[in-house]
Amino acid sequence: MSMNRHRHPSTRLHSDSKDGPVRNLDRAFFRASVWSLDQTFYRLIAIAVALMVISGPSPARAQPGNAKKGVVKKAEKPKVAPKAEEIKVDDPDALPPGYQPPPPPLAIMDLEAPLATKEELNRLNKDYVGKFSKVKLEAKVDAESLKIIEGFVRYRLAYMTTLPKDSREDKKDTQEKLPALHRSFLTEISTAGLAKNPAQVTAITNAIGKEVCKQMPELLKNNFYVRLHSVMILGEMDFAPAHELLLQVIQAKDINEDPDNGQPMAIKVAATNGLIRLLTFANPTPTVKERMTIAHAVIGELANNKVLAWYQVRLIEVLRTLDIGGVEAGDNNRPFVVEALLAIIRDKDRIPYVRAKACYAIGRVPIPAGVNANDVVAAVSDFALQLATAAAAQPNNPMWKSCFWDIYLAFHAFNTKDQDAEKKRAGGLLAVTSMKSVVQPAYDVIVPIVNDILSGKAPSAANLDKLKAFVKPK
Repeated sequence: MSMNRHRHPSTRLHSDSKDGPVRNLDRAFFRASVWSLDQTFYRLIAIAVALMVISGPSPARAQPGNAKKGVVKKAEKPKVAPKAEEIKVDDPDALPPGYQPPPPPLAIMDLEAPLATKEELNRLNKDYVGKFSKVKLEAKVDAESLKIIEGFVRYRLAYMTTLPKDSREDKKDTQEKLPALHRSFLTEISTAGLAKNPAQVTAITNAIGKEVCKQMPELLKNNFYVRLHSVMILGEMDFAPAHELLLQVIQAKDINEDPDNGQPMAIKVAATNGLIRLLTFANPTPTVKERMTIAHAVIGELANNKVLAWYQVRLIEVLRTLDIGGVEAGDNNRPFVVEALLAIIRDKDRIPYVRAKACYAIGRVPIPAGVNANDVVAAVSDFALQLATAAAAQPNNPMWKSCFWDIYLAFHAFNTKDQDAEKKRAGGLLAVTSMKSVVQPAYDVIVPIVNDILSGKAPSAANLDKLKAFVKPK
């Protein structure tokens, strides 16, 4: 007989199975017994708790400490339920404080104004689309070629206005098709003039560009999506005269003020981006006279310091890209572009991000000889002090890094390419030889604060004191 039989029952449960069937039955019986006891114990506890909950507390029960004295605690008075008006419950449907509902959608979002019928589109497609490829490759600019160009442009632009927009699925379909139509149209008109004669290439390119600009105004009064892609086409086809239409969009009133001739802010921003691209890549770029006209129009838009900040930043970028200081004969050689940028830097009603972009721009535009270097340095330094003081009080604001980086770029180039462009006055105020003696002291007290901010720290008290001493009126 095995010695396992003399062990404690719980020990025998862990013995080997070599004791045979009897040992296995013994173990099974023990497990069942333990399980049964456990279940019975927990059931009794559950029943007791349930009885206590059902019966509730006794209204009067003798306290252990006062049992001998016969003192019985009186039953507590039931609590009076608060009145309905006294109950403060957070309304899950209530709007958060300061919430402003979004404006109603513009009517032009769902506008349907096709410029051609299906029959006309079919005719234009049959008569002109196939012939356009031959015209652009041969680069002939005669009466017949101009007629084909007109018909082709009419078909492509009119087709953009005929996509359905009367249901949710159709709107999605429209938004997916318009970018493809936009890209394919640009590809078709930009590959014109593959002839070897440069004069022919220029002639056919100008003929196509003029026809696009002639027909595009109709699309700028169509629905929102058509307007958006039309403006983008004008900025991407590298045809300098297209800047006139883009300026019309920029100078248009807000559509909420003038529903017939106005434009939404999103379209105005897109037009500004297109204008920047034309000034950068169009060949040839707008003339000096045309750039003067653009500068005046943009400065007129910037006069409203309450307009969307992102729009202001893009307009400032236009002024930087124009590469003019703004001197005009007959106006006492007044550098109106530089003056406009200085006014923005000094304007405390504009957000810091906009003012900082003006600092970056003034470090890139040509500085005419009549500009007072002290005025420029005073404006930038005073703004840097305001910004540094705010950063010291609220160091975790992520906006400071971007703003101080732009202030740094007002003085200095940021890479080799920018440094090479200093020959054209694009490398910062320190590159202006006539101003360096005035600019250098300001740079010396501002750049340590820039280092503090870009390192993720608040400006040190010592660096802030140095800037305060510099800005303090002498």
